[in-house]
Amino acid sequence: MKLHLFSEWSGYVLGLAAVITFALAVVAMASGFEGWALVAGIACLASLAVGLSVVGGALHHDHKQRRHEPRFPLPGGLAWPGRNEGVGR
Repeated sequence: MKLHLFSEWSGYVLGLAAVITFALAVVAMASGFEGWALVAGIACLASLAVGLSVVGGALHHDHKQRRHEPRFPLPGGLAWPGRNEGVGR
């Protein structure tokens, strides 16, 4: 369970960091700061790669253990229904 929570939240945070650094790279390039655009672009690619590898590693681990994929928790401790779970249960 701790692996799921770590992979879900770190993937979410790194995805947000990738979006923010992509926006920073675009703004820096439009402003004429090519060096900072390169730094922001590398940070965007690095955060995207690390986030995808963490979430992908957790998914691979779950598939090896024949478990369901990790599900991002909803407020109140609930989770999205899985493939085999009914919506009304």
